[in-house]
Amino acid sequence: MTVKEEFLMKIDVLYSIGNEIIGTIKEDQPIKKENLIVYAFLNKTIRLLLALKTLIFAEFEEESQILVRVLVETRINFDYFLLIAKEDYDKAFMRVFDSIMLEKMKALVATDYLIGDFHVDKVKWTRIEKEIIGRYNSSEFKQLKRYGFSGLSLKGRVEKTNNQQYYDLIYRMYSRNVHSTDTAEQILDFIMPEPEEVTLYEESRINALLQTAYNCSFAIVDNCKNWLEN
Repeated sequence: MTVKEEFLMKIDVLYSIGNEIIGTIKEDQPIKKENLIVYAFLNKTIRLLLALKTLIFAEFEEESQILVRVLVETRINFDYFLLIAKEDYDKAFMRVFDSIMLEKMKALVATDYLIGDFHVDKVKWTRIEKEIIGRYNSSEFKQLKRYGFSGLSLKGRVEKTNNQQYYDLIYRMYSRNVHSTDTAEQILDFIMPEPEEVTLYEESRINALLQTAYNCSFAIVDNCKNWLEN
């Protein structure tokens, strides 16, 4: 069994476990408030795993690095959410939903409250924004609006959650895939004329990618499992 096949099998196992946890959370209808944000992070994780596997089987291994970058950020954000949720779940819960509303507000302002041919109620959203503003001091609101529920830059979240290794990986290796600066990846056959060199590079790349995807997914799934048990 190759390293690639082994990791794909491990990812399958994590996907199954994640789906089981999702099922457990959804057994309670309506979903308990204390499990709602955990559900959101876990659901995003298992969807990313399925999408990642689909791309890899279709041999879009380079493109799949974009999803791994998202997966790493998901782990960092979830780790930070767990930190603040342990201190005050209700406050953490509100910060997440307020940041979601503010993000939607940014998008609506950018499109002049128009989504396709549909006009969004500007008065309603302005009222929602005022309600959110009333829950924070000016500095907190500014940070929330800029950085999301954490109020911290990604680097700040990384430092708080001890995820420096993954931060270095996604910003040194995978960001170029997101920002279309991966020109060298498109001309490997020309800049690496030896087929063995290209093969070795591609194998190393996919192995690192799958290891990162597995580690981050495992941490998220395991933390969700522990959350429900505690």
